[in-house]
Amino acid sequence: MARRRKRKRSTFSEVEVREHISRHHPTCPAEFADAYALRIASRTWDPPTTLGHAVGLTIQNDVRHRFTDYDRLLRVPGLTRDEARLIVAGDVRSITRRWEEAG
Repeated sequence: MARRRKRKRSTFSEVEVREHISRHHPTCPAEFADAYALRIASRTWDPPTTLGHAVGLTIQNDVRHRFTDYDRLLRVPGLTRDEARLIVAGDVRSITRRWEEAG
């Protein structure tokens, strides 16, 4: 079976973003899914990317800031952004994986 090639684009419609989120992140809370769809659709992605990558980046960034100690860690003297991301990476993965599971 031929593998479908992912198409990189600069913009996505709100409808296609919502469909992607409901298919790939079915247990993502509706209010977050709505906000993600609006944020992704209102942006021009440069460099162009795939819809899945745009959704993944947006969800990861929001989860990192909203549900972890990331912002507090950024204020720790001597701790780099990369180190703060590593510290919270497990929590971010846990939440995003939960949202990928069927309800």
